[in-house]
Amino acid sequence: MEEEILVLLKEFGLDNNEIKIYLCLVGNIELTAYKIAKQTRIHRSTCYDILERLIIKGFVSKIEKKETLYFSANGINKVISSLKDKENILNNLIPKIHNLEKKQENKIAILEGAEGQKQFNFNLFNLAKEKQVDFCYILGNTYASNLSSNIFIERLIKEAKKLKIEYKGIWNPKFKEDKIIKQYNILGENRFLDLPSKVGTIIYGEYVAFLYTADQPYVVEIKNKLLAEELKSYFLYLWKIAK
Repeated sequence: MEEEILVLLKEFGLDNNEIKIYLCLVGNIELTAYKIAKQTRIHRSTCYDILERLIIKGFVSKIEKKETLYFSANGINKVISSLKDKENILNNLIPKIHNLEKKQENKIAILEGAEGQKQFNFNLFNLAKEKQVDFCYILGNTYASNLSSNIFIERLIKEAKKLKIEYKGIWNPKFKEDKIIKQYNILGENRFLDLPSKVGTIIYGEYVAFLYTADQPYVVEIKNKLLAEELKSYFLYLWKIAK
């Protein structure tokens, strides 16, 4: 059970020391930074920095009693409530930011690491939600095995189903039994073709994204109507060959 908690908190974005301090507080009502440092064996000055980060993220609260600071863990429901407030603010920002982006006919973005992949997946979902994208074609090879967060992807797939976008996926046969690829069946159809490419390609609306892993996962996202149309035609040609 504790191992599962560690995995989920890491999926959320907490690092090892943040998790260690949060779980230390979960088992206690209130603790000073000195006692937290002693129990976790993390230097007290470092503890203060981590506690401030956890307060900002909504996982910890602090209170002053007789000129001494005490820290306590927030319940997960309180964390969710705090995140919902922030999510509502950000959701109001999304269409305004996208309106600014529409003025750019061409755009290139490089997203790095697991967080970059999450950001890409979230951006794609929101483009579909705003009806700027009505299809999504995936030419996959390594993409399925390098997903930043299976939990995150599963949630987006379930929500994307409601948007009724056209989905087609062509994957390397070695991914036939991949759990996440089977999840994509909810959206549309998957076919398989033995391709030599080590880079995943996604075509959606006027966008193309290339996904690959070097020292870490990378996503290169390009907004270019001509490039998207060319790759869409190439994908549909391969779709006829794939089984």
